[in-house]
Amino acid sequence: MLVIPLHRAPTWANVPWVTIALILVNVFVFSVLQAADVRVRQNALDWYVEQDLQRWEFPAYREWLAAHGGSEGRGEAFAFFADDAPRMAAQVLQTDEAFLSELRATQLDPSIDAHAQWRERRSEFDRLWGRMFTERWMIRFSDFDPSRMFGAMFLHGGIGHLVGNMLFLALIGLLVEGALGPVLFLVVYLIGGMGSAAISLLWRMGETGGALGASGAIAALMGAYCVLWGLRKVRFFWWFFVVFDYVKAPALILLPVWLGWELLNLAFNHDSNVGFDAHAGGLAAGALLASGILVLGWERREFLDEDIVEDARTEREQALKRAEEHIGRLQISAARALLEPMAEARPDDFEVRDALYRCACLEPGRPQRRDAAREVLTLAPRTAAEVRRQKAILEEMMRAEPDRLPLLPTQAVAMLRRWPAIGGGVDAARHLGAWAARAPATPGLRAACLGVARDLIARNEVDPARMLLDRVVSIWPDSDDAGKARTLLSMIG
Repeated sequence: MLVIPLHRAPTWANVPWVTIALILVNVFVFSVLQAADVRVRQNALDWYVEQDLQRWEFPAYREWLAAHGGSEGRGEAFAFFADDAPRMAAQVLQTDEAFLSELRATQLDPSIDAHAQWRERRSEFDRLWGRMFTERWMIRFSDFDPSRMFGAMFLHGGIGHLVGNMLFLALIGLLVEGALGPVLFLVVYLIGGMGSAAISLLWRMGETGGALGASGAIAALMGAYCVLWGLRKVRFFWWFFVVFDYVKAPALILLPVWLGWELLNLAFNHDSNVGFDAHAGGLAAGALLASGILVLGWERREFLDEDIVEDARTEREQALKRAEEHIGRLQISAARALLEPMAEARPDDFEVRDALYRCACLEPGRPQRRDAAREVLTLAPRTAAEVRRQKAILEEMMRAEPDRLPLLPTQAVAMLRRWPAIGGGVDAARHLGAWAARAPATPGLRAACLGVARDLIARNEVDPARMLLDRVVSIWPDSDDAGKARTLLSMIG
């Protein structure tokens, strides 16, 4: 079974640099440091044959295999190579930790010919064999060694093992590193990998053999991913034999699925040579680490919520598009049914408020037009297009109900002050001049007149600017702004 989260694409804004670095380290260790093991292994096996160690050890191994039922299939391989390919047979023997454990414990039969000579040559072979990088760093189930537990996270048993792990690290690393940040992500990776190794050692305590690979640390990232995203719905791909599909569901659902799959294989798939115990341990360790991170509030919530925000944006755009279609067909009730819940959820959504204003303009008698206009006009515009739309609505309302503007005077003055930025300074000057003559005590009106006049002068629109400055001088002759207005009038002549 394969389940892969695929709900976030990499961009320059979320490059998982630590994930990339970990992939490069794993590739370097495998392609450079472990690659030298081929030569070291061959030299050791050559020495094994040259020193005739097979004369003593092959018979002992045959007896041991017969007594132990073939040692998990190694018996057939050993028998195939023993006569004609002693180096290959010696490699089969050397990788049978159960036999080697007994061999070193009993030192063969002391009564055999040249026992001391065998012991000396076996010690030298063990030294040569132990020079392999992989042998020095892989986990041994018979030895609790933290340095091996750490080093084994960067070892791989073959190119397929490496490629599979690195592909999954790239996919899951993008998501977890984005949610935690580079430093915390690396901490979870390393501590999760160590926790995976510790649980594997506890499970296999007393066994012979060893383990290597990054899959335990990657499993820790998988466990952390499930907890960090929690009940947020994510998109993932799943494949089971010949059936596959894309599904969107809460991320936390993946934790029992992944963990259950590993435990099921651990219970029934004994001969796969896969560390299901390490995978299950990594999932548990990563989930626990992520739970602590959430309690401390160290996660990057904005990254985790990006999908929710994007889904909400898409739903809004689709609903707004449908509402616009209803308005175009004069289906006002249907349009309102879509727009009003959106306006309640986001009262500052300009497009939704504007659509509701157009609905109000199309209803018989227009009973809600004034209130709908107020909702649009009192919003703080964020773009020039929104300022232009507010200008159009205000002028519509001024023509329709000149004595009942849907704004407080101070709000209207603040709106007129924005118009020069969109090329509407002349209209702003006209409205402000009329307002100054009608209601000179309006707060902010005098400063607005002076400010719009300056903007008009900067745009070389002198005549409306002169009109506003004359109003300031005539209506508020003793004010400081009147003095500034006189200075500006003298400048423009």
